[in-house]
Amino acid sequence: MRKRTYTAICTLVTLSVLAAGCSEDKGQQQGEAPAPMVPKTAETKQQPLKLSMMATYYTPQPPSNQNDIWKKLQEITDTQLEMTWVPRSAYDDKVSVSIASNDLPKVMLALNSSAPPLVNAIKSGLFWEIGPYLKDYKNLSALSKLQFESTKIQGKTYSLYRSRPLARFGVTYRKDWLDNLNLKEPKTPEDMYNVMKAFTKNDPDKNGKDDTYGVLAFKDGQGYLIPHIASWFGAPNGWKEENGQFTPDFMTNEYTEALKYIRRLYDEKLLNQDFVVTEEQQMNTMFNQGKAGINLGLFDDVGKQQMELAKINPNAKVAILDTITGTKGQRVWAQPGYTGVFLFPKSSVKTEDELKRILAFFDRLQEQDAVNLLTWGLEGKQYKLTNGQVEKIGGDEAFDKDTLGLGELRIDDSSKELVATGENPLTTKGKQLIKDNVKIAVVNPALPLYFESPTWSQKSNELRKIASDGAVKFIMGKIDENEWKKVQEDWKKAGGDKVLSEFAESFAKSKSK
Repeated sequence: MRKRTYTAICTLVTLSVLAAGCSEDKGQQQGEAPAPMVPKTAETKQQPLKLSMMATYYTPQPPSNQNDIWKKLQEITDTQLEMTWVPRSAYDDKVSVSIASNDLPKVMLALNSSAPPLVNAIKSGLFWEIGPYLKDYKNLSALSKLQFESTKIQGKTYSLYRSRPLARFGVTYRKDWLDNLNLKEPKTPEDMYNVMKAFTKNDPDKNGKDDTYGVLAFKDGQGYLIPHIASWFGAPNGWKEENGQFTPDFMTNEYTEALKYIRRLYDEKLLNQDFVVTEEQQMNTMFNQGKAGINLGLFDDVGKQQMELAKINPNAKVAILDTITGTKGQRVWAQPGYTGVFLFPKSSVKTEDELKRILAFFDRLQEQDAVNLLTWGLEGKQYKLTNGQVEKIGGDEAFDKDTLGLGELRIDDSSKELVATGENPLTTKGKQLIKDNVKIAVVNPALPLYFESPTWSQKSNELRKIASDGAVKFIMGKIDENEWKKVQEDWKKAGGDKVLSEFAESFAKSKSK
């Protein structure tokens, strides 16, 4: 009897469950609200995202990424960051080796995004295409379409670019030297030549010694000197596009005129004679030590240059101007608008869900609190607010140490940053000139085509070297104009002609879409 009763009860329970299930299904089919979901318990809460990332550093020691700022960053983004820091000098090789061995983190920073091994790896499907996902993220979808176009490969977006200003080039000069020599601020290329000559020959620092240069350059001369001066003479930025056909800048008459101008500076020793072996940091140090009167560089932090000069000469005064008025008016060569890109390897990021969480991490980094955390650190520790503006606590050295490496993660455009109180007026003016220069910036029309040309991907380094080596030889007087034309022919024979053909073909396809 007990067995039969137990069996009957089990049968009734089973029928009741089935009936309830059928009733629920029928109710939902008729539009009734489903039963409420049971709340997730603490055990089912999503775990922090474990995120391995490779990035670079420029200081003698790598960032520690163990301090309170990094901990706060992980807290607000719900991540566990595992950073691999590689010095800049070894970074590009490290990227190539990592790709070749398929030993990749979940997020990889590529500084040379057009390097052939990287482009080939992307084309072979090693990295996730992220373009279709960007629309689902408020901040990522608001990033510049122009910059994304510049980083596309075969019409697809695989990377997040690290935003930088488009028009950062400018002229920094010694205002006290100009005043000492009763000279006016230069407006034209010839004005600039006269100032450079006076800064070299007329003892502008009044120390009675022949120990100054008018202007400085570094390495192969193509750092900042040629782009500045070529823009004054009306040369194109990288490439000239006309009716769908492309010509490299160094093959234009305007570029040759710029080289003649620089050769004149070199011949008259207005330019440091050892520029072919001078590093960029050495050049900046020379300017800060009062060895030259003009620096054709970037408006990153001009106020800092003023401070460095003041350590040696408290009476030193720096001034800036955006550009020189040349044959085609005021022009500035635009930069790509980004420095390096973040890529997401399929071998490390296994699923679409994981990719979406990583994209959400970068989307979160663009919220104002995260932007200011990456910029200034923690309020009350690295900075305090005075009338809504930032004032550092503990001085620059402590601040730089605490915030080291954080900037490498940023992809925002700096528009959400808190403003520093008491900012040097030169720095403020430099920032404004960077914004103003956008309207006179000359963009590189071939930038989006670099990834589309197989020949450029394979031979860009070789072709660039042919052009830059030839330009240096011309500047130093080792070749004449006829031999400079031969350099151009050598460039074509080395694969340049094929590049031009591939550029034209890709350009035509882009216009037909």
